[in-house]
Amino acid sequence: MMSTRRTSANALVAPVEGYDDRRGVMRFVANSLEADPETAAMLRAADPDRLVVVKPNWIQESHEHRPDVWEPVITHPRILLAIVETLATYMDGRGTICICDAPHAYADFSAITARGSFSTEIGTLRRRWPSLRIELIDLRRETWLRQDEVVVERRPEPDDPRGYVRLDLARDGLLYAHQGEGSYYGADYASTVVNRHHQGVVQEYMLAGSPIACDLFVNVPKLKTHKKTGITCALKNLVGINGDKNWLPHHAEGTPGCGGDEFPSPSFGRRLESYLKRAGQRAALAVPGLGTWTYRKVRKVGKFVLGDSETVVRNGNWSGNDTCWRMALDLNRCLLYGNRDGTWREYGARKRYLSIMDGVLGGEGNGPLCPEAVRAGVLVSAVNPAVLDAVAARLMGFPLDALPIVTRAFDDHRWPIADRRIEDIIIDDGRVGRSVTLRDLETAVPGGFKPHFGWDVLRKVA
Repeated sequence: MMSTRRTSANALVAPVEGYDDRRGVMRFVANSLEADPETAAMLRAADPDRLVVVKPNWIQESHEHRPDVWEPVITHPRILLAIVETLATYMDGRGTICICDAPHAYADFSAITARGSFSTEIGTLRRRWPSLRIELIDLRRETWLRQDEVVVERRPEPDDPRGYVRLDLARDGLLYAHQGEGSYYGADYASTVVNRHHQGVVQEYMLAGSPIACDLFVNVPKLKTHKKTGITCALKNLVGINGDKNWLPHHAEGTPGCGGDEFPSPSFGRRLESYLKRAGQRAALAVPGLGTWTYRKVRKVGKFVLGDSETVVRNGNWSGNDTCWRMALDLNRCLLYGNRDGTWREYGARKRYLSIMDGVLGGEGNGPLCPEAVRAGVLVSAVNPAVLDAVAARLMGFPLDALPIVTRAFDDHRWPIADRRIEDIIIDDGRVGRSVTLRDLETAVPGGFKPHFGWDVLRKVA
């Protein structure tokens, strides 16, 4: 069964020459809001208590190895500013717009928000609409200091002012009875944490309160490849609304033959690497000084002998990862149907939602942290995350049947994500000036995007 709420809105694709086309971007944002008359009417209502959350992809301030490169990595500030300005106009300068994300634990939030003078421009918008509250919130509860890619210090951070919500999907979670149970790896060295929150009928996540409390969630992802899920667009972008990413299973240790998806196949080198990694992480947690120093040395030797992650598949960074997409879809159900008190909305009462994707400059290859720039020249929007990602995959030239994060979002479920069947998707494509089916949608660049090297299954142009 599919939820029938707001299924009439077609996805939108528009050509945009560059980020300097402010008028074109603003027009696209307004058209996207008007695609759902209920959302547009809600925004125009005189309600000072309205809360709109704008969630960009702010994974970190720059390319992992090239600090001067950032545009193919994060949502561009000019897209975000156009969205905030348009929302403020619709809201007549009343209510609250909360721009928030939980970047990587070692990312510099102030450096991210300084890109394109974003934080300065937000100050200008605050002065323009003094009765409108414009919040800029780092949702992380902890940040890390790393040396040689090893965590050497953890620093507590202020909480989301609206707190955090524990949501348990129980048997309706996609990790319930999954073969990787007990072997999950999360986002930190203490793997006991992630496995405690995903065992048996307990399938729980800790979500930041602002996204759960909002009246409208505006997801603003980047058109980009991803090493664990193939692509990272609207669905995967919800990793950034978590209060503790170590509750998120990213992969299961081992190989498929033993219930894992860390590596494609067994070998002595991989077994040794897994053993040394676990030992090093335990030492780093138990003895922060000497243990972290030892783990740094072990990692350096391992890279030299076994190769680094830029060329070698490890940590579930391949198309056989059967864990990460499940976690991402669970998070979408938490956002769409979860309440602030930990209860669930009824079927058909999902949260009001819009996604506007930055595909002006996309990222291909070794995403999400080390992508190469692709001048795709498009903006994309949809009132449903599954629809948005299906359109994004086609624009990238990837076969949908090789992307479970996309196709499984259209499955029947107690709390459905998709609002229509995948074959019923229609796109108003401004590049050709007419409505087209998903099958007929042209790629954003000739030949499509280059996938992450662990995702050879995507190399066939769909």
